[in-house]
Amino acid sequence: MPVPQRTYKLASDRLRAYLRTHNMRPSRVRNMVLERACQLPQPFTAAQLEEACLSERISTATVYNCLRLFTMAQILYAVERQRGKGVMRYALISASPVRMEFICDKCGRVTEFQDQAIVRLIQERKFINFTPRQYSLFVYGECRVCRKIKD
Repeated sequence: MPVPQRTYKLASDRLRAYLRTHNMRPSRVRNMVLERACQLPQPFTAAQLEEACLSERISTATVYNCLRLFTMAQILYAVERQRGKGVMRYALISASPVRMEFICDKCGRVTEFQDQAIVRLIQERKFINFTPRQYSLFVYGECRVCRKIKD
């Protein structure tokens, strides 16, 4: 599956800038892992990324180190979709600085939403010694499908 070039370019530019800022060397392996992460359906698990990297003989430790690095570099965000079940999923941070999702506790279904009242509230709020660039809101609960099953 070809990598969406714009997505990969934005992610690799962000990685290069992060590495430069933190005096870290670029590596071919990190770039391969990043390319595979861009190819995967979003969100994905570490196991899915590891499987995508098998043909390149990239170790499990390297995949997890890259996930941690990409998260710190704000290329990926990580969220435990089903709290308490240890299912960590990763997704590329989009160009949009706002991410809002409803996450079902029972089935893990994710529904993205936008609420302009929340966006306005954060934009108008004055924070002492802090200027927000981007933010995520994850609302956990029970989706309509799971609620119907219960009734």
